Amino acid sequence: MRLGICAATLLWCSLLMSCNLPHLFLGYPRFWDYSKTRPKDADLGGAYRLRSLRLPAELSRAVKQREPLINLRGDHTAALQDVPEFDGFGDVLECRLSGSATWALDDQINHGWGWSVAFQNYRAVAKQPPGKCNYENTTWGILVLSRHAPYRLYAIVGDPDSDTGVEYEKVDR
Repeated sequence: MRLGICAATLLWCSLLMSCNLPHLFLGYPRFWDYSKTRPKDADLGGAYRLRSLRLPAELSRAVKQREPLINLRGDHTAALQDVPEFDGFGDVLECRLSGSATWALDDQINHGWGWSVAFQNYRAVAKQPPGKCNYENTTWGILVLSRHAPYRLYAIVGDPDSDTGVEYEKVDR
């Protein structure tokens, strides 16, 4: 009997570790917080400010030096102000996006994570350093959190399994 319990426990633990289930249940954003049904554009529109940072202390301080703001307009244009962008590993704050873009809801850009706001046609207010934040010809997404309004936005930073990111909340106006 004890051998069976030990074997079942060992099998369960190895399954949890190999399938990354601890992250699924304990990671952020929580699995129940993903938007599974398409949000209404009207509910998503508005200004979003910084809610929380899940970053190392040094990166958090760098982001907080300026107040990032994302404004999703009803005509599917967006105004971005000091929105932080990081290197692919999430170790370095490479630049801040300030400019305009278009946005649309998309459930494939962050495949498996629910609905996202997909940004494209970015036009920076000021010229960016070469090779850094040249997003003019790219499409990138930010997750929509919550299953109902008011929604939150979440940008994953670095490896999705690292639980690092930037969360925005809607500003009441």
